[in-house]
Amino acid sequence: MSKPKALLITHPARLGDTILSIPLHRTLAASYDLHSNAGEPYRFLFQELEGQITFTDPQAPKTLGEILQRAKELQSQNFQTCFILRPSFRSALLAKLAKIPQRVGECTEGRGFLLTHKLPYSPNMPEFERMDAFAQLVNLTTDKTATLPASPDSIAKAQEALQGATIGIVPGGTWPQKLIPTETLRRTIHHLVEQGHKVAMLGGPGDEIYCKPLAKEPVVDLVAKFKLSEMAGVLHSLNLLITPDGGLSHLSVACGTPALIAFGPTPHLRWGHHEPPHKTIVAPGSQMDRLTWAEFQPHVDEMLSKI
Repeated sequence: MSKPKALLITHPARLGDTILSIPLHRTLAASYDLHSNAGEPYRFLFQELEGQITFTDPQAPKTLGEILQRAKELQSQNFQTCFILRPSFRSALLAKLAKIPQRVGECTEGRGFLLTHKLPYSPNMPEFERMDAFAQLVNLTTDKTATLPASPDSIAKAQEALQGATIGIVPGGTWPQKLIPTETLRRTIHHLVEQGHKVAMLGGPGDEIYCKPLAKEPVVDLVAKFKLSEMAGVLHSLNLLITPDGGLSHLSVACGTPALIAFGPTPHLRWGHHEPPHKTIVAPGSQMDRLTWAEFQPHVDEMLSKI
């Protein structure tokens, strides 16, 4: 018997959103012929579901004309259900105009009348719980315990590059106001080394500017040395990641690697990871420039005591 056909609309350009939707993707793929608009750079996250998910275009038309044209195309594909993770009016309107019978989403931006299965919008609901709420509306439950796998080859490559480092730090990121202060990271590195740990500095292309002030510190510099698709191998090889809120923090959690995550202005109740083995902290006044070593050290020591 064939599975019902479903479309999942998330934000195709956000790594964190995509990572946090993995449990929902897994759950829906088991019960639906699932089509997802997860962005091309992040589709490697679903390699374990190869053959169970069909990827589609971004599903983000902007003008009314584009929405009408795309709705016509979607209608011809005979979807039974649309899971609208992206909390925009246009996404719900697209599903309605495509005449998809079941439209699952949150009542935000005044779009409740466009939905058949409705969730209240709660900006502080943890994202994993939010994903589970979508599943529960169709009588399913997500499994948040399953971790993102890494191939033996990627782990072997990572371990060679790490040169024995077992703790990672992330100095860079997309938004400067979300970054851990350089001096706090410098003190963190020296504290770790004094206790016999070897430290690797991680990040992607563009993060070099934030890592340059730490270039002379006793770290293995792996910034921009690994593709995003290879980072699971690196994280599986670490005992702890110390990081600001960002894509690598979510990827670490997905891999099951303990993460100490520092938050500034981003809503930590929604985007943080508060369950062991992870720990989310908030900078004083939600301002990262106020996160001193004195504030940070107790949390670092707490995480070290558990590895």
